[in-house]
Amino acid sequence: MTREEKMELADKVKRFGLDDLRKLAPIGDLGYENGWYPPFFGDVDMYLDVELPISIMQAFREQKSVFGFEVEQHDEGWARTDHQYYCKELGLRWAVDSSG
Repeated sequence: MTREEKMELADKVKRFGLDDLRKLAPIGDLGYENGWYPPFFGDVDMYLDVELPISIMQAFREQKSVFGFEVEQHDEGWARTDHQYYCKELGLRWAVDSSG
Protein backbone atom coordinates (compact mmCIF):
# COMPACT_ATOMS: atom_id res chain seq x y z
CA MET A 1 0.00 0.00 0.00
CA THR A 2 1.39 3.38 -0.96
CA ARG A 3 1.66 6.26 1.49
CA GLU A 4 -1.21 7.99 -0.33
CA GLU A 5 -3.41 4.90 0.03
CA LYS A 6 -2.53 4.68 3.73
CA MET A 7 -3.50 8.34 4.17
CA GLU A 8 -6.82 7.74 2.39
CA LEU A 9 -7.47 4.76 4.65
CA ALA A 10 -6.59 6.82 7.73
CA ASP A 11 -9.06 9.48 6.55
CA LYS A 12 -11.81 6.83 6.22
CA VAL A 13 -11.03 5.58 9.74
CA LYS A 14 -11.25 9.16 11.02
CA ARG A 15 -14.63 9.67 9.32
CA PHE A 16 -16.26 6.29 9.98
CA GLY A 17 -14.38 4.81 12.94
CA LEU A 18 -13.62 1.13 13.40
CA ASP A 19 -16.98 -0.08 14.77
CA ASP A 20 -18.02 -1.47 11.37
CA LEU A 21 -15.14 -2.19 9.00
CA ARG A 22 -17.59 -2.64 6.12
CA LYS A 23 -17.77 1.17 5.98
CA LEU A 24 -14.04 1.26 5.12
CA ALA A 25 -14.18 -1.28 2.29
CA PRO A 26 -12.21 -1.79 0.22
CA ILE A 27 -9.48 -1.56 2.83
CA GLY A 28 -6.51 -2.78 0.77
CA ASP A 29 -3.30 -4.65 1.48
CA LEU A 30 -1.95 -3.93 4.97
CA GLY A 31 1.28 -5.80 4.25
CA TYR A 32 3.16 -8.15 6.54
CA GLU A 33 1.85 -8.37 10.09
CA ASN A 34 5.45 -9.15 11.10
CA GLY A 35 6.42 -5.63 10.02
CA TRP A 36 3.93 -3.71 12.12
CA TYR A 37 6.39 -2.65 14.77
CA PRO A 38 8.84 0.22 15.00
CA PRO A 39 12.16 -0.74 13.41
CA PHE A 40 15.48 0.10 14.97
CA PHE A 41 16.19 2.45 12.08
CA GLY A 42 14.46 3.84 9.00
CA ASP A 43 11.72 6.27 8.19
CA VAL A 44 8.49 5.01 9.74
CA ASP A 45 5.27 6.87 10.34
CA MET A 46 4.14 5.36 13.65
CA TYR A 47 0.46 5.95 12.94
CA LEU A 48 0.27 4.96 9.27
CA ASP A 49 2.76 2.08 9.37
CA VAL A 50 2.19 0.64 12.85
CA GLU A 51 -0.90 1.86 14.72
CA LEU A 52 -3.33 1.96 11.77
CA PRO A 53 -2.87 -1.64 10.56
CA ILE A 54 -2.78 -2.99 14.12
CA SER A 55 -6.03 -1.20 15.03
CA ILE A 56 -7.75 -2.39 11.83
CA MET A 57 -6.73 -6.00 12.45
CA GLN A 58 -7.82 -5.80 16.08
CA ALA A 59 -11.24 -4.57 14.93
CA PHE A 60 -11.32 -7.26 12.24
CA ARG A 61 -10.71 -10.03 14.76
CA GLU A 62 -13.45 -8.63 17.02
CA GLN A 63 -15.95 -8.27 14.15
CA LYS A 64 -15.14 -11.44 12.21
CA SER A 65 -17.74 -13.63 13.89
CA VAL A 66 -20.25 -10.80 14.42
CA PHE A 67 -20.49 -9.98 10.70
CA GLY A 68 -19.48 -13.42 9.41
CA PHE A 69 -16.37 -12.27 7.56
CA GLU A 70 -14.71 -15.14 5.71
CA VAL A 71 -10.97 -15.35 5.18
CA GLU A 72 -9.13 -17.13 2.39
CA GLN A 73 -5.62 -18.31 3.23
CA HIS A 74 -2.86 -19.25 0.81
CA ASP A 75 0.46 -20.59 2.00
CA GLU A 76 3.45 -19.96 -0.24
CA GLY A 77 7.21 -19.78 -0.22
CA TRP A 78 9.84 -21.96 1.34
CA ALA A 79 8.19 -24.67 3.43
CA ARG A 80 4.91 -22.81 2.88
CA THR A 81 5.69 -20.34 5.66
CA ASP A 82 4.52 -17.24 3.80
CA HIS A 83 0.83 -16.98 4.73
CA GLN A 84 -1.38 -14.70 2.63
CA TYR A 85 -4.85 -13.79 3.93
CA TYR A 86 -7.75 -12.16 2.11
CA CYS A 87 -11.23 -11.09 3.21
CA LYS A 88 -13.19 -10.51 0.02
CA GLU A 89 -16.09 -8.68 1.71
CA LEU A 90 -13.74 -6.00 3.06
CA GLY A 91 -11.17 -6.01 0.26
CA LEU A 92 -8.66 -6.63 3.05
CA ARG A 93 -5.32 -8.37 2.58
CA TRP A 94 -2.44 -9.05 4.97
CA ALA A 95 0.34 -11.57 5.31
CA VAL A 96 2.43 -13.32 7.95
CA ASP A 97 5.91 -14.76 7.47
CA SER A 98 6.25 -17.64 9.92
CA SER A 99 9.68 -18.80 8.75
CA GLY A 100 11.63 -17.18 11.55
